[in-house]
Amino acid sequence: MKQAIQIKENMYWVGVHDFNCRHFHGDLFPIAEGTTYNSYLIVDEQVTLIDTVEEEFYDTMMERIRSVIGERTIDNVIVQHAEPDHSGGFLKFMKDYPNARPYASNAGVGIMLKQYFKSYDFQRVKTGDTLSTGRYTLTFVEMPMIHWPDNMLTYVAEQKIAFSNDAFGQHIASYDIFDDAHGAAKCIDRAKDYYANIVMPYGMQVANKLKQIRDMNLDIDMIAPAHGIIWRSYLPELFQAYEDFATFKAVDKAVIVYESVWKHTQMMAEALAEGMGRNGICVKIFKCSMTSPAIIQKELLDAKAVLVGSGNYNNAMAGSIAAFLEKLITCKVKNKKGLGFGSYGWANLVTKEINARLEKAGITLLNDEVVSQNYTPSEADLDALMELGKQIAEEIKAM
Repeated sequence: MKQAIQIKENMYWVGVHDFNCRHFHGDLFPIAEGTTYNSYLIVDEQVTLIDTVEEEFYDTMMERIRSVIGERTIDNVIVQHAEPDHSGGFLKFMKDYPNARPYASNAGVGIMLKQYFKSYDFQRVKTGDTLSTGRYTLTFVEMPMIHWPDNMLTYVAEQKIAFSNDAFGQHIASYDIFDDAHGAAKCIDRAKDYYANIVMPYGMQVANKLKQIRDMNLDIDMIAPAHGIIWRSYLPELFQAYEDFATFKAVDKAVIVYESVWKHTQMMAEALAEGMGRNGICVKIFKCSMTSPAIIQKELLDAKAVLVGSGNYNNAMAGSIAAFLEKLITCKVKNKKGLGFGSYGWANLVTKEINARLEKAGITLLNDEVVSQNYTPSEADLDALMELGKQIAEEIKAM
C-alpha cells in the first residue's frame, strides 16, 4: 500500500510520482526524469485535502490518504488551481466524499465549471479569507496569472507553511521529497528551468505577488508546491532566485539561436560567438531544430542578449526560427538586446524580418546594420563578424 509522508505535525504529502512523464504541457516543456503531482492532507478537527492529482493517478493519491485517515471522511478540498494536472481527480474525489466543501478562487470556480460541467457548493475565496479547521487557520492568497487566472496559495500560520501550487515548483521526481536531500544548486537550477518554461511571461505578476506576501508578514519556514520537492532549507536562496527571475536580472551572457542547411549561417553564428567569447561574455549557442526549446528558454532567462540567425528558404526564415521568435514574443522579456543575422543566395530578406520580430518581442537591437552574408563567408567576412562580436561584447558588459 502506498504511504503518505509526514511533512509537519498533522500534515502529509499524499501526491504521486509520474516517473514516465517526458513532456509537460504538451510538447512545450520536455523534461528528463519525470515529475510529481503533489497533494497535501491536513488532519485536524476537520480533514482538508489541498489539490488533487491527474485523474489517472487518483487511486494512488487515495491509497496515501487512507494510510493516514483510514475510512474517516474528508471535510474540505482546496482547489488552488483548476488545471487538470491538479484538478483531474476532483470529480472522483467528490463522488467519494460528496459532503466535502470545495474552496477555490472566484476565477477557479468559473474554470472548474467550464472544464467539468458540474456544479458543487463551491466556497469562493479571495486574498485574506480564512478557513478554520480546528487547531489551524488556513489563509488564502490569490496568485492570478502565476500562471493561470485562478491560481492561489494557502498559508497555515500555526505551522508556518505555504502550499503554493505552481509557484516555486520544479520537476524533481524523488522519494526524498525535501530540498536538502538534493542540494541548493540542483533545486534552484530546476526551479529556474520551471520558471523559464512556465512562468516567464508573468514576471510582473510574480514581482507584485512577492511584495504582497512580504507586506502580509507571512512567517514561512516551508513551501510545499504542486510539482517537485518541498522547500525548507533553501528558502532564502529560493526567494532571491524568484526576485531575480521576475525582474529578468541578467549576467554577461548571450544566447545565439540559429538554423543552417549549408553551414553558412552556422559559420556566422560561430564567428559571432568567438568574438564575444574571447571578450568576456558567456555564450550559449544552439542549432534550433536540434535543441529542446526548454533548454533555450532557460538560458534566455538571465541572458543580456539574444542573437538569432537563419538562412533564406523560399524568401522566408527557417520554420524552427519562426516558431522560436513567435514564442519569444509571448515571453514578455525585459531589458534584453538582440540582433538578427543570416545568409542568403539571391534574396536578402530574412535578416530584416528577424530584427522586426525581435523588436516586436520588446528587444532592443544591438546594431542598426543588416548582418547578412551572400553565400559562403570568406575568412575576411568571418574576421569582420568576430570583430562585430567583440563590439557586441563591450555593449553587453556596459548594460
